[in-house]
Amino acid sequence: MKNNIKKVFPKIILFLVLTIVVLIIIFSLGDIAEIAKVLKNVQVKWLAVAFLFLILYMILYPMPLYFLGRSKEEGNIGLLDTAMIGSIEYFFNGITPFSSGGQPFQIYSYSKIGVSVHRSSGIILMNFVICQMSIVILCIASLFFFNELTNGVVYLQVMIGVGLAINILIFTLFCSVGISKTVRRLLSKVVNWFLNWKIFKGKIARFSSSFDEYCTGAQATFKALFHQKFKFLGCVILKLIGLLCYYIIPFFILMALGVEVGMRQLAVITAMTTFAVAMTCYIPTPGATGGIEFAFRELFVTLIPSIAGSIATSGLLLWRFITYYFLMLISFIIYLIFEVSVGHRHKKNKISCISESQEENF
Repeated sequence: MKNNIKKVFPKIILFLVLTIVVLIIIFSLGDIAEIAKVLKNVQVKWLAVAFLFLILYMILYPMPLYFLGRSKEEGNIGLLDTAMIGSIEYFFNGITPFSSGGQPFQIYSYSKIGVSVHRSSGIILMNFVICQMSIVILCIASLFFFNELTNGVVYLQVMIGVGLAINILIFTLFCSVGISKTVRRLLSKVVNWFLNWKIFKGKIARFSSSFDEYCTGAQATFKALFHQKFKFLGCVILKLIGLLCYYIIPFFILMALGVEVGMRQLAVITAMTTFAVAMTCYIPTPGATGGIEFAFRELFVTLIPSIAGSIATSGLLLWRFITYYFLMLISFIIYLIFEVSVGHRHKKNKISCISESQEENF
């Protein structure tokens, strides 16, 4: 565990530096005294509801991993292990560029509980594809509020269009990896071409074989799941509900800040958050830091032009704290619990093996 923490420490430092810079910029956009005044008068009951929906998100979002990990041939992966591995994603996505660290570390975590890379890579890729499918579905549904959200602002229209296009492209690409052997062979050639560069010398065979194993596992999982349509549909529904719990949080933050919003605006604000996340999730900073704050605030102000800048900034700070920093903290704690749990398990198994060996010798 100490070695793992040492490896992620530089990423944590980068994350903290970026956070400080972004907070300085955010506070420069408004009067700090006014922001503090707004935050001081927050209605706790609505803030508690926002935290409740975050908890629901944390429970529902990883659930598809549990169903994807159930197999008659290879055995079922335990619910507790799945819940912890699923929750680890928030922390490692939050400290890595392009939110790319969660999935590789989940595969590594699966290996620590005895799940093969072949199988875990398939589970993780299928879960990612289901997530992307759910995001695309919600983005397309949110287009119903497109004019209301952008209010004719051209750059917001372009950002939403680009964000949707990127998510559709990523979904198509990763889905193709799991379905098409032709795409798999093409990607293998591209990977091998990159690895032939001198800078990668000495790492070619190991990474190339890992990539092939990743693709093989993914295609096996896709094939098995497509024969279980109800299971696949159930995973998509769970992911959709989980994402909706996440995207609905700004509505209750506005309620907590005393902004008058009715049920009609519930769907609009959910659509706003959907686009804010979708169009910035591939910004190359940890947790899309910087870009997502800008997108959220711009959409916030455009959607409800009557709210003061201090309220918009306060809403942004609360939303970011609840859905990013607090979520990452919980995820990091779960990661530590997982490492300790696995360590105790391995130690217990080692003692058991030694005891059995001594009995046989006796």
